[in-house]
Amino acid sequence: MAPNNPRFGGPTLSSTPFAQLQQSAFPSHASQHQPSNSGSLPPPLHHGFSQSSPSLGNPFAPTNGLAGGFGPGGALGTGGTGLGSREAMLRFQNGAEMEANQRQAQMRRASGGGGMGSKGSAKSRIRDVWRSNLQSEMKILREVAEHYPYISMDTEFPGIVARPMGAFTTTADYHYQVLRCNVDLLKVIQLGITLFDENGNVPDPDFQLSKSNSSYQNPAMSCPHTWQFNFEFDLQDDMAAEESIEMLQKAGLDFAAHAERGINARDFGAVLISSGLVGFDEVRWMSFHSAYDFGYLVKLLWPKPLPEEENEFRELLKKFFPSIYDIKFMVKSATRSETVNKKPLSAQAAALLKSLGIKSGLQDLGEELGVKRVGTAHTAGSDSFLTGRVFWEVKKQIFGGEIDETLYLGNVWGLNNGTSPMAPAHGAQDSGTDGHLTTPNLNGATIYNNSSANTNQGTPGTPANSHTGLASTPVQQVGNNGGVVGSLTPGGGGGVFGAFRGFGRG
Repeated sequence: MAPNNPRFGGPTLSSTPFAQLQQSAFPSHASQHQPSNSGSLPPPLHHGFSQSSPSLGNPFAPTNGLAGGFGPGGALGTGGTGLGSREAMLRFQNGAEMEANQRQAQMRRASGGGGMGSKGSAKSRIRDVWRSNLQSEMKILREVAEHYPYISMDTEFPGIVARPMGAFTTTADYHYQVLRCNVDLLKVIQLGITLFDENGNVPDPDFQLSKSNSSYQNPAMSCPHTWQFNFEFDLQDDMAAEESIEMLQKAGLDFAAHAERGINARDFGAVLISSGLVGFDEVRWMSFHSAYDFGYLVKLLWPKPLPEEENEFRELLKKFFPSIYDIKFMVKSATRSETVNKKPLSAQAAALLKSLGIKSGLQDLGEELGVKRVGTAHTAGSDSFLTGRVFWEVKKQIFGGEIDETLYLGNVWGLNNGTSPMAPAHGAQDSGTDGHLTTPNLNGATIYNNSSANTNQGTPGTPANSHTGLASTPVQQVGNNGGVVGSLTPGGGGGVFGAFRGFGRG
């Protein structure tokens, strides 16, 4: 369990939800996020239907204006065999309760509460969150996270649509500028969060919530272990890479629903900043190749463009997420050094890493570790659940049950300290440990561009979608203080130009 601290609930959240971060360079979210009362979350949307509910009462109770009965039993509920008998009344009452439960299930589905089926089904415990149930679900998530402070995370985002042009001193600088300009231009589509305790257990299906969170007290329902947040995203207005959208559509994402009832990013940032999930050392975040994932999370919490320099971004990231494990960094470090925790690999770990070979995706690693996916790949809820389960198996099978935090905590694969030292950009062929130029990935599905336009003179490649004709340049231009980063150009195909969809609403 998490150490006793004021990060969950209580007046501390509503008054100063993030007091330790209120610095001159760290603007308050109270003025940036709406609604303004985000520090104090409202109660769940409904508390179910029950016989004791004062608002419902008993629709079949006798009234002063009704005398006698409908059969030989005389007065209502006094016995006999007619419609007014006690047996008939009990049947009516049971029927009313069954109808109320059915109405409750319908309300859950209508509010985006799909995925809460019967107990025993892991898939049923991945909870979809939309605009209508954001407040109530965040309140439940906050309560459960107090007992399960290990959080695995994954995002779905609309790909890579732009790259900066100009000279770069290192490939690290180049890759961060690609990340920065794309995160600033684009919107996150989904965020998946799964909770674990310090032993790798997810919340029990029968986890007892407080009375204010009684939505899941129905014996037929389970407490979720994963929350899948679905954000506003409109294919007609928001910029995206065609290939990424097609991949997400094949995975089953309902973009019409995202446009109609997706969560507003600022509203989510307001409730997340006061949730107790960010800004605390004891909350551990588990991820896989997560530079872009955390880029989008920081964007949700920080109402400004990302910092121009990577070291400034890392400082900001550490304030929000001081304790991060990146599984890919851990595995690559073990492979490269043939050690874990500065000790030689065990025979089992060495054999597993050898079997993994050059494969580097989350799904590949999960299969090697014997972890089966629950749900559909490229959906944030399923990917976050898989990420967490893979982390615990990596800890067990490769790291021997112990992880030296001084060696692995806080390193993010895809940022400068999460990969090997970077060579100069011009003439450099390898910026990581894979033998390839490190490129952003979509949950293990890394897209490399092998066209000659990207390999001429050994310059860094651009994440690929497809080569198309001329594309307009977005109005927003991004550059660094030194002036070495040129204008942003849409695309990611065979060079400067590429396929992309639409322009964001800002």
